[in-house]
Amino acid sequence: MRAIRFIILAAFTALVLSPLTAAAQAPAAQDVKAKVKIETEMSQQAAPQEPKPEAKPAAPAAPAAKKPAKKEVIRTEPIVPAFSGIREQTAVYVFYAWLWLSIVILIYFLRLWVKEADRVYKVKYYAPEESPRKDNPMPPVLGD
Repeated sequence: MRAIRFIILAAFTALVLSPLTAAAQAPAAQDVKAKVKIETEMSQQAAPQEPKPEAKPAAPAAPAAKKPAKKEVIRTEPIVPAFSGIREQTAVYVFYAWLWLSIVILIYFLRLWVKEADRVYKVKYYAPEESPRKDNPMPPVLGD
């Protein structure tokens, strides 16, 4: 009975934690400063377009104007591993909690199986001292 209660508790815990992990793993909305920074970088990269002179139909086609090469962004600040926001931090903590909870549940079930195997061994269910079926030395199975 206690095992069934524990299984039900584990199932409800998994049901409660699964939406939390899904919500924590959702992409976080960018804050206003990051949006402004991206917009200024985009506006600096895009050069103002000059009006093109109209080509005369009788004139030979002019070669296509070459686009300026994009500048590579060289970062000088050090890269520091850290959480990008509270949602990412929460997602990591929820993942660790789920991982350890899963390990604990699996160890619990392993202990139950070992206890049951020890009980069956002590009762000598599979290895009788003298086989009741002398013609078949194999131990009996549960259906016999």
